[in-house]
Amino acid sequence: MMKANNMKRIFLTIIISALTIVTFAQSQNITSSAIIFKQYNSEKDKAKKEVKIIEAKDYIDLAYENASTSNEPKMWMYRAQIYKIIAFNYSNLDSKAIFKATESHVQCMQPHPKKKNKIVIYKKWPEQEVFNGLMQCANKLFNLAVESYQEGKYQESLDYYKPIHGVIDLDKEGQLKSIKITTESLIHNSYLCAKAMKNNDLSKDYLQKLMEMNSTNPSIYSSMSAIYLEEGNNDKALEVLARGRKLFDSDQGLVNEEINLYIQLGRTEELITKLTENIADYPQTFSYYVIRGTCYQNSDDLDKAIQDYKEALTINPDHLTALNNISSCYLKQTEPIVKKLNALSYNQTSKYNIYKGQLKEIYLAALPNLEHYIQLEPTDKPLLNVLAEIYYKLEMYKESKETKAKLAALK
Repeated sequence: MMKANNMKRIFLTIIISALTIVTFAQSQNITSSAIIFKQYNSEKDKAKKEVKIIEAKDYIDLAYENASTSNEPKMWMYRAQIYKIIAFNYSNLDSKAIFKATESHVQCMQPHPKKKNKIVIYKKWPEQEVFNGLMQCANKLFNLAVESYQEGKYQESLDYYKPIHGVIDLDKEGQLKSIKITTESLIHNSYLCAKAMKNNDLSKDYLQKLMEMNSTNPSIYSSMSAIYLEEGNNDKALEVLARGRKLFDSDQGLVNEEINLYIQLGRTEELITKLTENIADYPQTFSYYVIRGTCYQNSDDLDKAIQDYKEALTINPDHLTALNNISSCYLKQTEPIVKKLNALSYNQTSKYNIYKGQLKEIYLAALPNLEHYIQLEPTDKPLLNVLAEIYYKLEMYKESKETKAKLAALK
């Protein structure tokens, strides 16, 4: 019985010794990497320095891949420094070096579970130095992401952006924020990558995140609306724009997007209702009158269209679209009168005079708008031609001749 117990003790001692030898051998990988890394730092010859950094990398890779040393603070410390040097100076050695450097720096900033959650690594590597290295890695990742995007490598760009999110959480000094690297900017740039990849689902995910963050960029609502419109979900496209308009009620871009979408979808009545509400809230916004006037004009409700254009021109007398459109409305009002005039027999003098009087009244109403338009746009040939004709019909022959001369000079 005693012999059996002694045999067990001997066997256990052999196992423990074997495990100790294995663990020691694995720890030697970290030590070897550290020694060679120190040699790298003191080496002056460029070619020899590269050889040393490769050797240091090989040893630290072995330590990283082994379970017994993969979470050792010392391993993370040297892995962070070695791969940072590779990422910045020898990127041809490992295309993933910047990711490994960033991961290792992040790990160096974490409390160690075996050491009462204290950050113990800083005895040999000052905390500020670790932090500065981490910031450099994040900045490098961001620049690589931008470069990849510019080269059309959109998935690669997304891959570079992803690790920076974890770094931002550790940036207590706000260094990244000071150079405009924020969670919002990362998500927005990632959206641009997804958009370039024509990945609507991924694009919507990023835009939704921006909305949930209460982003101050109103264009995200236009972008989300455009995706829904492309997918044929018109109601959702309008709903998103309406939500954006509520949050950014003074943003003219969103107003225009919403109006254009209603026009594009042919939902004129809804648009007129929406514009009427907008005018009630912002009566000095001339563009609302112009757009509502255009809706009325397209529906042949010329009197209402003219009234809206007049309101717009009261606020902005030089608005070319309003000047052009109100003139068009007046001229369109002459069409039924001209038809009646042409249908008269030669002896219907009284009616002829009535119709001629009505035409003259309309031409005189249109004239100042056309004249002002031409003052602002003196080379507009179609409008010059219209103006010359109106002068002629109003028996303003001198003005008509001068306008035709201007028109001829442009040819």
